[in-house]
Amino acid sequence: MDLPLDDRTGAPRRWWFGSAVDEPRSRRAADVFRLLGAGFALAVLSALAAPPAGFERALRALLGAVPHGLGGLWRFAFDLLLALAIVVVASTLVSRRLALLRDVVVAGLGAVAVAVVIERTVGGSWTFARDALRLAVAGAVVITASPHLTRPARRLAHGILIAATIGVLLLGVTTPVATTIGILVAVATAAAVHLAFGSCRGRPTLDDVAAGLVELGVSAHSLVIGTRQPSGVFLVDAVDNDGTPLLVKFSGRDASDTQLLTTVWRKLWYREAGAPVSARRLQQVEHEAFATLLVERAGLLADHVVTAGATVDDDALVVLRLAGTPLEVTPGPWEPKQVWDLLERLHGLGVAHGQVDDRHLVTDGDRLGLTDFRGAAVAAGEQQLMTDRVQALVATALAVGTEPALTVAVERIGTDGLADLLPLLQDSVVTPHQRASLRRHHLDLDTIRNDAAEVAGVETPKLQRLRRVTVGSLLQVVLLVVAFSVIAIAVANMDLANLWEQIIDARWWLVVVGLVLAQTPRPFQAIGSMGASPIPLPLAPMYVLQLALSYIGLAIPGSAARFAVNVRFFQRKGMPAGTAVAASALDSTFWFLVLGGLLGSMLVFTSASLDLDLGASTSSGLGRLVVLVVGLSLIALVVMLLVPGWRHAISSRLRQVLGDAREAARGLASPRRLAMLLGGNVAIAVLFAVSLGAFTAALGYPIGFMDLLFIHVSVALLAGIVPVPGGIGVVEAGLTYGLARAGMPEDTAFAAALLFRIATFYLPPAWGVFALKWLERNQHL
Repeated sequence: MDLPLDDRTGAPRRWWFGSAVDEPRSRRAADVFRLLGAGFALAVLSALAAPPAGFERALRALLGAVPHGLGGLWRFAFDLLLALAIVVVASTLVSRRLALLRDVVVAGLGAVAVAVVIERTVGGSWTFARDALRLAVAGAVVITASPHLTRPARRLAHGILIAATIGVLLLGVTTPVATTIGILVAVATAAAVHLAFGSCRGRPTLDDVAAGLVELGVSAHSLVIGTRQPSGVFLVDAVDNDGTPLLVKFSGRDASDTQLLTTVWRKLWYREAGAPVSARRLQQVEHEAFATLLVERAGLLADHVVTAGATVDDDALVVLRLAGTPLEVTPGPWEPKQVWDLLERLHGLGVAHGQVDDRHLVTDGDRLGLTDFRGAAVAAGEQQLMTDRVQALVATALAVGTEPALTVAVERIGTDGLADLLPLLQDSVVTPHQRASLRRHHLDLDTIRNDAAEVAGVETPKLQRLRRVTVGSLLQVVLLVVAFSVIAIAVANMDLANLWEQIIDARWWLVVVGLVLAQTPRPFQAIGSMGASPIPLPLAPMYVLQLALSYIGLAIPGSAARFAVNVRFFQRKGMPAGTAVAASALDSTFWFLVLGGLLGSMLVFTSASLDLDLGASTSSGLGRLVVLVVGLSLIALVVMLLVPGWRHAISSRLRQVLGDAREAARGLASPRRLAMLLGGNVAIAVLFAVSLGAFTAALGYPIGFMDLLFIHVSVALLAGIVPVPGGIGVVEAGLTYGLARAGMPEDTAFAAALLFRIATFYLPPAWGVFALKWLERNQHL
């Protein structure tokens, strides 16, 4: 029997499975977000599951007031979900989709396993509602199979899942928290399966592209998937009725890597030169079409735009008639001066391309041109124009050699122009393709920068020197920790046996939650540092830098080492030395300003106070410990100020940092940078306070959030003032005192402070050393 044909393409219409059996699979960033988000929500809800919170009791009462006349309909919706899960499994078996059958079976079994673990951990016995468990298993099966279904079938499956969830809530067969946990288990399990085995959703088919071309009135045939597939767009080679080759760039609404969240994430995480400037599919297509038309209209060699637009299914596409052959494919005879002539005319239009390499430079035999204006900037700024020039210099050096390339560069932009490019001759400024070509040709950007400085007659920009980790520096930290431990035990009368018992009897699933939460401030530290930078920076290396700083701060005590690493990192991103120092100073200064602002706000608007009464609520032992630690720290500070050499060094450093911070602050007119600086630093303080709360709750003494935030902010400010590496001893004593004042027994408070410090300070260097090596290996330091 013949299958019905699609009215638009003439291809057989698919009713259930939208993908071919052998459809290529890939792992998607969206599934990482789903897994992390669902996992975090599961951890929070599991803590609230028993005993039921007041809000949940009120919600159950509200749901119970709903008339029960539609109970049969809700039960039918739930049974329909179970039937749908059975149909999914059966259809995969009948159609011999063995890989998908494996996925849904693993998802169903995984949902059961996760539900059992949650119940055993939280409740201590099997009490997970039967209907909530069924919802988790059936939901996991349906969500796992969803990417492989046609769009109508997928919408139907999602609708049934939503209706079944509402039905379970209105039937009252389980609690709202248990129902939510069931859905979260399904989402997390399906995301884990997609990450483990990959999924096909996100890649359109040639039938989808053909349908889009017909809808936009383009006659094309011989559609072939492009050999190179950049992220965020599906490339298809085609031929029009005149036999002219066409390039179709298709951004499907189901393409996960072109959806808003993932596109924004890739833009922030990688921020490669020439990355798409828009997060929305249609805007991205319109931007590329406009930039290409602008360049072509000016008489430059560029692709011809056949059409661009969106279909009724919200798929966006642009169709191009290629102008020439990439130099990568057909190098041919060309002169380096042609690249500079091309850039001069392009920049005269106010356009910066962002990817000036032999993959995007094209020739028609007589002229050079550029292709792929997805990441082009219209009304480009000076930084974007300089990036084009750096890439042009590297492209010509790869083609004809460093010396001839520099000679031509001086002829076209002069020695002053070449000198201006020196700070930007960094690995992060060139394109990924150029980085690979440099490695293949055994060329080093540092060598090109040195040669360029010699030709320009200026001194090569010096990178900030870094201190190396030594055994002695590590031994200093160990001795400092041992010294504080001895003082704490002797002065505060700490009972080691009782302390150990407190830790052993802790609720360890909450300890694990606290350990995970203690790592969440790192991305926000990276975001704050990005706000301090006057140029946009990628999130990925900024985040790895924060991991590396956790090791550097422990292995090389002192803020100067961290400051030097930050300056070196910013220099590697193309900033001049003065700008890099200013950005680092602004980052550090803003952190203290945020802490001071939070502390002042809580002192003014809440009942919190800095009353250091060491009598009533704390023992004399703990009081003596706090006084001793703070006193010794202040004595050390006074001694450093009294010694002329140290006083001069401190005052010089302070004047430099504050001066650089004031200079950098003049560029904070951007709301984006202010939001990143303020939001990132506030999030750091909040998340550290939440992680501290997880440890106090694990030890059986939950403390209010505002108290936790007040304690953390106060101690963080104190640790930043006293000259003790890493705040060792100061932070532990301050946290212990604050938690004891909040109502915890002293031994328990010390145990909570110790767990918090292990999670935030002593443990992160274990992976920070690998982060540091990665930064050095990839020339970020």
